[in-house]
Amino acid sequence: MEFISRPVPSNFNIFFFGDLHIGTKLFYAKGVSQFLEDLNGEHDGCKNNVAIGMGDYIEAIDHTDRRFDVDSIDLKKIRPQQQIEHFIRLFEPVKDKIACLLIGNHEWTLLKYYDYAQSAAHHLGVPYGTYSSVVTFKRKKKNKHILKVYVNHGSGSINSIADDPERVEANLNLSLKRKLKNKAGDTAIMGMGHTHKILVARPKTKLYLTSNGRELEQHYTKSEQTAQYIHPDHRWYINTGSFVRSQMLGISGYAERAMYDPLELGYCVAKIRDRKIVGVDKVFV
Repeated sequence: MEFISRPVPSNFNIFFFGDLHIGTKLFYAKGVSQFLEDLNGEHDGCKNNVAIGMGDYIEAIDHTDRRFDVDSIDLKKIRPQQQIEHFIRLFEPVKDKIACLLIGNHEWTLLKYYDYAQSAAHHLGVPYGTYSSVVTFKRKKKNKHILKVYVNHGSGSINSIADDPERVEANLNLSLKRKLKNKAGDTAIMGMGHTHKILVARPKTKLYLTSNGRELEQHYTKSEQTAQYIHPDHRWYINTGSFVRSQMLGISGYAERAMYDPLELGYCVAKIRDRKIVGVDKVFV
């Protein structure tokens, strides 16, 4: 784990991206191009963009892995070193916007040989966040934090056996919240990757009553995003998506063979205006 600090203006966006899996034919290069264009441009009227890499930038699967499939390998990027070099070339133009890069479970499988995620961070000159980090965004002119973000590449799955679409979404968001909520009590946004799902669970407030001796008054629970402890119900929870297709004509990748349902490809963008979180957008590519 690492603690990372990043100075920012009053209005900015945080782009959460990951799970590119460069090295498989299922890698969606067009989607990454759209991401890089958005990161370099304007999102919801704001051009001050910062990015956090959530890991699994490369496929990093060799012939001993049960997911290995010769038909889905990109023969031009068959070696992990070729894969990470391609990632570095793609993100070199936006390196100044990257707050940190995490390592994912795919890079982790090769850690006994080499830390490819750390190598990418080193070559790009950005902080290496290990598997999880707390990123503190601070005001540029004052050493005072605007908000803290907890990020973890992730582990396991997030699923629902419900049939109704609204219940499925609620169950997925609840599962995401359960995975993250106890990891850091002073973070206003908590995010993970890994599952390739794009989920956003908003903060929830509750009504409560008080009495002033004459009448009842109604209030809603709330918490400041810079508080020492932020109630789990008052945080944002994000599952950050991916850039790898689950199915493709002519080949049968791991996700297809495992009978995973298709998922939207893309990433998430948290919007901070006047130093306050105003929303988190799902961006599909």
